[in-house]
Amino acid sequence: MFKATSLICEIFDQRSVRYQVIDTEKLSVVDAGYNIEGGPTVRVQFFSSNDENDVQIRLFGLMHKVPDGKRAALLEACNRVNREMRYYKFFLDKDGDLIGQGDVPAKISEGDIGECCFEMFIRAIQILTKCYHYFPEAMYGGAPEEKSETLLNALSALKDLRDHPITLPQDQQEN
Repeated sequence: MFKATSLICEIFDQRSVRYQVIDTEKLSVVDAGYNIEGGPTVRVQFFSSNDENDVQIRLFGLMHKVPDGKRAALLEACNRVNREMRYYKFFLDKDGDLIGQGDVPAKISEGDIGECCFEMFIRAIQILTKCYHYFPEAMYGGAPEEKSETLLNALSALKDLRDHPITLPQDQQEN
């Protein structure tokens, strides 16, 4: 296990964060989950690949295999979250999976690496609590242009009915 992984685990244990460690020769990963209310379980993973305090953070499980027809809308949602929030950036990977990405400063001290990763875990929760809804709205809602066009068509039809009302012939037996 790399040094940063051990320091992250120490703080997560103190803070009662549930996690698991995946450890190989080339990589150590601290994997902590978070359930988005009304959404998926997100995996917040902290990657260490050496004995330095350089840690990469990735958020997995947000959305998988976004269809080609929805990618533009999802990318716009990513851009919106990226403009509104700091600390993490969101993007679609080559498989169409929605990923969050953050990094810990490479020169952070050993005494601070665990606390910094705990803070980044909490920030992931805060960001997703506030902004996750943009992603399913983009995925399952119509594009804004489509909604605007539908609304304009409906308004046009209502104006047409106002200007040219439909009159029903009166029944001859009612006189």
